Order: sequence, then C-alpha cells, then structure tokens
Amino acid sequence: MIIIILISFFVLLFLGMPIAFTMGSVTVGMLLLGDVSLELMVQRMFAGVNNFSYLALPLFILAGNIMGKGGLTKRLIRLANAIVGKLSGGLAMTSVVTSALFGAVSGSTVATTYAVGSVVVPRMKEQKYSNAFTASLIGPAGVLGLIIPPSITMVILGITANISIGELFIAGLLPGILLTTLICVYAGFMSKRKGYGVIEQEKISGREFLEICKEAFLPLMTPVIILGGIFSGLVTATEAAVLAVLYGFILSLYYRELTFNNFKGIMVTSAVTSATILVIISVANAFSYVLTANRIPAMISDFFLQYASTPIQFLLMVSLVLFILGTLTEVTSLIILLSPIFMPVAMQYGIDPIHFGMVLIMNFALANITPPVGLSLIAGCSITDKNMGIEDMFPYVLHVICIVAIIVLVIIFVPSISTVLPNLFG
Repeated sequence: MIIIILISFFVLLFLGMPIAFTMGSVTVGMLLLGDVSLELMVQRMFAGVNNFSYLALPLFILAGNIMGKGGLTKRLIRLANAIVGKLSGGLAMTSVVTSALFGAVSGSTVATTYAVGSVVVPRMKEQKYSNAFTASLIGPAGVLGLIIPPSITMVILGITANISIGELFIAGLLPGILLTTLICVYAGFMSKRKGYGVIEQEKISGREFLEICKEAFLPLMTPVIILGGIFSGLVTATEAAVLAVLYGFILSLYYRELTFNNFKGIMVTSAVTSATILVIISVANAFSYVLTANRIPAMISDFFLQYASTPIQFLLMVSLVLFILGTLTEVTSLIILLSPIFMPVAMQYGIDPIHFGMVLIMNFALANITPPVGLSLIAGCSITDKNMGIEDMFPYVLHVICIVAIIVLVIIFVPSISTVLPNLFG
C-alpha cells in the first residue's frame, strides 16, 4: 500500500499534474482500494480549512496586493535607492533592499517579486544588467517576503505545526536581515565584476533624504502595527491581518493611486490566490489522513530516531529531505504534509519550536528558488522576459541558491539567531 501511494504520487507529479490534483487523485484511489466511503475525503477536506486562523491568509494576501498597487512600492524603492544606490551595483542592491522592505509590508513571496520587479526590472535593463542576472536576483529576492514578517508562509506553518505565529514573525527579522545583507554583497560584487549598472553621481542632500524617509515612513509602519498589535496582546494574528488590509487601503487612498478598476483587479487576484492555497491545504489534509492510516508518519519518525543521534543531525536530515522534495513540489503542500510529522520528532530531540520553525521557513525559502518547481524563479523569469526559462538563469541562480543554503546552515548551527528576539519580547 505504501509503495502504491509513493509511486502514484511521484508519477502524477512528474507528469505535470498540479499538486492539489495529485494529492486528491492518490487520496481517492487509496480510499477506493481500502473500500472507504469518499465522504471521508470531503469531511477531511472541510476539516482542513475549518480553522478561524486561516482567515489571516486571504487577508494578508489582500493587504499585500493593495499595497503593491497603492503606491507603496515606489516610495520604498526611493528609500532603498537613497541608501544603497550610490554603491557599485546600486540598482541591483536597491531591488534586493526594496524586496526586503516590501516583504515587511506584504508577506507574500510572488507578490514581492512582481511588485518590485515591475518597477525595477526595466531600469536594470536600461543599465545593461543581463536578463539572466536580473531574473536570478529579482526572483529569489522575493523570498524575503517569506522570511521577514508578516509572512503568509509563517501563518500556515504556525497553524499547522501549532507554533506561535507572533513569535515566528519576530524570529524572522534577524535571518531576513542577514539574507538581505548577503544577497546585496553578492549583487554588488557580481555587478562590479561583470560591469553591470551605472553608479549614480548625483548626490542626495540631507533634506532630500529626510523627505524620502518621510514618504516611506507610513508604509514601513505596517510591520510595526502588525507585530506591535500581536505582542501587546491587543489583537490576534487574524485580527492583525484585518488591520493590515485597513491600513493599506487608507494609505492607498491617501496616495491617490488606487483606482476603482485597480481595486476590482486586486479583489479578483486575491480571491484566486487565496482559493488556490486553501484548496491545497484542504486536499493535503485528506492526503495526510491516508498517509497516517498507512503509518507513513510513524515510519518517518522511527527512521529519524534511529539514524539521527543528535538534534543537529536531525535538522540536517530534515533539510536534505526538504531540499529534495522542494525541487518537486511547492511550499504549501510541503508545510501541510511534513510539518505535523517533523514537529513531534523535533520535540523528542528537545529542539526549541521557534528554532525548528525558522529552520523549516528557511528551507521553504530555499525550495522556492530550486528548479524546476521554484515559484520565485518562475516569477523572476516572467517579470524579466516572458520567453525566458529557468535554464537561462544559470549560473547566477546557483550562486543565490548557495547563499540561501548557507543561511539555512547558519540557522541550524546558531539557534540564537532565531530565538533571541522571541525570548527578548516574549
């Protein structure tokens, strides 16, 4: 039975079937083989999303889309350019810093790539950055929206693995800053080596810099409001998502860049994105039932306990598993399927839940940029050149993958990077 499940799953996946339909097809097949009523699948699917906390997902997605279309991106780009624009590879660094800043107000990986890329990519082409370098930078930089709070991925992981969403949010700050810094250093080094970009000679006066900071101040207050509301105990993560939508809407009206037609498009896009994620979550819950009924989670747990004698070995083995599976499927299904399996084992090793959560988050970020299924790579290609494929991003994309992999190892071996802020504010 176990062999049938695994072979069916990977065969359908390699044939190109969407992950939700892959899990659903295998689930239906296994229930029929076990002579179990398909009503059970419907019940499990409903139970998978029958959680009040999941309301935060469409709300954070809506907030990010409103902010992307409401004029916040331009102000964040100006601030990032004022900070790093004068350096070698300044525009490339600006795209990375802006992705970090926008990630702090949107929480979405792909939304960050498109919001920042739509403005920055045309300017990078004007400054003679190659398409391969541009796509390999703007796509992976979008994963900063997954790491820096608020993060939609952290919401899903927190609910699925029963980890505090607020503590996950604040735990992502230091890893996010570290990754931003390393990618900026790489962007500057590679730009200087290849002769990409133009160093802007025009200096920004102190008054102009203060004006830029003033314009960017209100957008940058978004994570402060969200995290402050959660840690003060005034709101839950779901209620904080409501505040994010309201605040983004008010700012967009204040900047007068949100039209009625734009708003209609935002609502449709947010609804489709939310539905896609929730369908995966619901089907994954039914699929998890089939796995549990066939004792696959117990077998995986026994395997780790037998071959990993230390917490570090366990975390390295988990990272290897996620790296392999991350090349085959997208992040949401990995969270729903594997985090309930891995979390109890991590507790047996005495690993801090927040530390383990950040190890998973960083691995999910890596999964987003590993071909052939890395959504951030696909988004980077799409925003740079619609005829561009992931294979055209080499070798630059390998460099960025190595940078993210290094951060994964740093988080594994230095737990305090993940836990110091939650412990301080907890």
